[in-house]
Amino acid sequence: MVFKIGLIGCSRVSKKKFIPAINSLDFTTITSVGSRTDSKAKQWAKEIGCSDYGSYEDVISSDIDCVYISLPDGLHEEWAIKAANAGLHVLCEKTSTTSFESAKNMIDCAKRANTRIMECFSFRFHPQNNQVLELIKKNHIGNIHNFIGNFGYPKPDDQNIRLKKKLGGGILNDAGCYPICASRIIFNEEPIGVMSNLNIEPNLGIDVSSTVVLTFNKKNAIIEAGFGRNFKSNYEIWGSEGNIKVNRAYAVPNNFETKIEIEKNDETKIIKNIPIDQTALMIKAFYEDIMKITKCSFNFERELLSQARVMEAVRLSNSKKKFITLEEIN
Repeated sequence: MVFKIGLIGCSRVSKKKFIPAINSLDFTTITSVGSRTDSKAKQWAKEIGCSDYGSYEDVISSDIDCVYISLPDGLHEEWAIKAANAGLHVLCEKTSTTSFESAKNMIDCAKRANTRIMECFSFRFHPQNNQVLELIKKNHIGNIHNFIGNFGYPKPDDQNIRLKKKLGGGILNDAGCYPICASRIIFNEEPIGVMSNLNIEPNLGIDVSSTVVLTFNKKNAIIEAGFGRNFKSNYEIWGSEGNIKVNRAYAVPNNFETKIEIEKNDETKIIKNIPIDQTALMIKAFYEDIMKITKCSFNFERELLSQARVMEAVRLSNSKKKFITLEEIN
């Protein structure tokens, strides 16, 4: 069976990451393209090689199995729900929602429709993360105490959707979500609570930098993200007997050789990974779970909801200027 996917949104990440990943896989194809303007949808459809294009509604009503939503974060809930109501599976770009309530609405709708939905954190499918987990499991750096994660890059131009408050812009939604997600994966548990400080740019009304401290059971994670920074996309795990560093953790190009550094006793060991398409691995995992070929290591819907709960706690901590427990988010 060919898994037919429709694009909702003609974004940079779709062109740079998603479409090449689809083209590398033999079980799926893009058969429909939707944009705000007919001319752009037509142009993309021509480039991709599919004849079906139009509005977002046109994509949902077309002959497809799944939609890939790469719209601004503030529009994800609306179109994920419309897709589920049409009986379609959903691959939704991060951040999946701008509120925990939205996340619950999306999940509830997918469950009623008996469809699946995944938040597209493709980095978690890169083999380097499993290697890190295996190193921890084998006690290479002793007891784990801290996770330090950073994700930042130069500030986009003023017209970029990342800087639009009404569209769910801000560095937390765009980048801070990655190390937050990574810390949950590495610790293999949910945080007890959160303390955060988001630096809001008055003229834009969005956060341009963020500092988040997540308290786990006898561990903590320190997250830094920001616009106007030299590019950094990494995390470090600090143990009682050593450190593990992943120098390119989140936005990993398909042609990039990644490195894991293990620091112990004043010596550094490096594990290299050959270039790999983490987006293709994500799509494959989604498809195989839906088709009951191979069960994924995590539940898509539960993971989306858990991540959204932490993100909500981060926002609430910043607005109330106090420590927020995850129990308060329900």
